[in-house]
Amino acid sequence: MALKKRVEVLFDPGQYAKLEKVARNAGESVGSLVRKAVEREYLRPTDDERRQAVRELLQMRLPIGDWEDVEADLLKLKGLAL
Repeated sequence: MALKKRVEVLFDPGQYAKLEKVARNAGESVGSLVRKAVEREYLRPTDDERRQAVRELLQMRLPIGDWEDVEADLLKLKGLAL
């Protein structure tokens, strides 16, 4: 995803120094840390969205057999059929 919007956030020098240290230790930029924090804190799926996702998963009818059938299918897909 291309980043296209800019936001200016001001920190006091002590806060920014701490963020720079965390970013350096994580091998990331301060901007990346801020984006991750915003994502984690404010942009998480809502409870309703999570419940809807669970309902959709439970409605799926996937053709799953016992382990021997699944193993044979996987081997067949890899060209290693028994």
